[in-house]
Amino acid sequence: MTILVNMVNERDILKQVSQQLEKISGMQPHGIKKPDRGVDLVLRVGDKTLVIEVKTSTHAGAIADAAKQVAAAARQMSPKAIGVVAVPFMGELGRQICRDAGVGFIDLSGNADIKAPPLVLHIEGQPNKFIPRGRPSSVFAPKSSRITRLLLLDPQRWWSQNQLVEEGDLDRGYVSRICKRMESQQLIERNSDRALRPRDPNLLLDAWEDHYQFDQHEIIHGHVAARSGEELVHRVCQSLKDHHHQHAVTGLAAAWLLAPFANYRLATVYVDYTPTEAFFNDLKCRREERGANLWLIHPNDEGVFHGGQDIQDISCVSAIQTFIDLQSMPERAEEAASHLRKECLQWQ
Repeated sequence: MTILVNMVNERDILKQVSQQLEKISGMQPHGIKKPDRGVDLVLRVGDKTLVIEVKTSTHAGAIADAAKQVAAAARQMSPKAIGVVAVPFMGELGRQICRDAGVGFIDLSGNADIKAPPLVLHIEGQPNKFIPRGRPSSVFAPKSSRITRLLLLDPQRWWSQNQLVEEGDLDRGYVSRICKRMESQQLIERNSDRALRPRDPNLLLDAWEDHYQFDQHEIIHGHVAARSGEELVHRVCQSLKDHHHQHAVTGLAAAWLLAPFANYRLATVYVDYTPTEAFFNDLKCRREERGANLWLIHPNDEGVFHGGQDIQDISCVSAIQTFIDLQSMPERAEEAASHLRKECLQWQ
């Protein structure tokens, strides 16, 4: 049976987490008096002590805070104590956050990852039993992502909401609503003047990547005879200039320009509108998905062009946008994304 997220509170999770642990481990957990360390529950399972922090929110910021808090509490309690985050459902980003923090997790959907040898619990693949009613709103929807993109382009800057309105070309009330949501999800922080910036730029980038849907853009596949990806990019961009298109390369081509890593075959280019037949004829481009070496992308929001720059006479999207797009690219895109992040997106 599907349960609605807004019907689950911390008390519900606390009641069920012991039952879930017993079901998974085959051992009956024993409660220990809750210490004054800001955690919700301490259980003894076999000879292991589990220090548990409960969250009803599955947003990245809430999970990151819980993981940090429970890791510190476990260290203070005992060298053998293990920190665990308990939620209704743990997504992939939340699992990675817990792994990076050195803590385990358990969710009420039946998944768990707790490593405290000889106690090792690992179950994955159980579907989310806590689906929100209706289509969930997201601070990473195409238009609202303009705010995230601006914040990450200069993450140390304190932004006023008016500045985000002007630079993002957004409505004042819209910016206010998105910023309130981001604050509630612990993705941004404010100073005494109510200006804002990312609490953790890396976490904000990861959260955006987790929600990003590249296939929401309109993509035109084609093939152009070319000896290399670089030659193809130069020819395509020159043709787009000749036909007066705003454009910017992304993906592997942009990664090569921003932080050279590996040769590529596929050229991916954002364009402001779908090119005419004259453009395809001049470029000698066959529009076909099979064997395509060119993706022309009409974006679902013009914000993709924010923060772009010209490199070697080629218009290129920002390193932020390039990294996000690489997650959906073929060839060596995963390696290119890792290299780009290391070279261009290192934040304290």
